[in-house]
Amino acid sequence: MNDIDITSFDFADFGCSNGSSLQFGIKVLKGRKGFGIDIDPKKVASAKAAGYDAIKGDFCNLDLPDGCVDFTILSHTLEHLPTLDCAKEAIKNAIRISRKFVFIRGPFFDADDYLKGLGLKFYWSDWTGHTLHLKAEQVRNILEDINAPNYEIYGRFLLNSSIDATIHPLSSLKNQHHWELEKHGVKPILTLSQPVYREFCGIIWLAENVSVCDVRNLSHKHLLYQKGTLYSL
Repeated sequence: MNDIDITSFDFADFGCSNGSSLQFGIKVLKGRKGFGIDIDPKKVASAKAAGYDAIKGDFCNLDLPDGCVDFTILSHTLEHLPTLDCAKEAIKNAIRISRKFVFIRGPFFDADDYLKGLGLKFYWSDWTGHTLHLKAEQVRNILEDINAPNYEIYGRFLLNSSIDATIHPLSSLKNQHHWELEKHGVKPILTLSQPVYREFCGIIWLAENVSVCDVRNLSHKHLLYQKGTLYSL
């Protein structure tokens, strides 16, 4: 981790890929300057080419000082890890190096069994790159296991019908994107009777009175799990 001067940054991004979540950290989470960590050297190069600071590293086994940044982002990252234990270590490291909060988000896998029973699936639920179908409930269990004192976990973008283009018929091929009738075939159009979201997001608060109003007011969110003081407005 000697490639950059950590003291010149106020946030870290685990799994930075092309740098888009670093931009999210500035625009939405109000960070001043962030650096990305990715185990894939090609993605580190991509982030650097886009004008961001990034280093190659394993955020599941991280050599950074405690409390060295204000906050850490894990945005659509954990689902690419090999095991639940790896996700737990990544979250623990994010908490350890952060002073104010940790922000997590990812695809919603909690409804996979329900959708399968209807002959449906989310297009991301069989991506070969999604090696860990991490549920919001499992994130809650990790936070309870490590005794995180204060967190909120939300479902975002509640879906009422399978007409939504993120939902495919089970027969659709792997590694697809939004549903198209001509490309992916007919699917059952049904009213969804259980909560089905496009993504989840979690906020682990490490300090009181943190000024992050934009993330607290993320649109289309529904509280799923909460422990401690509910800071969101």
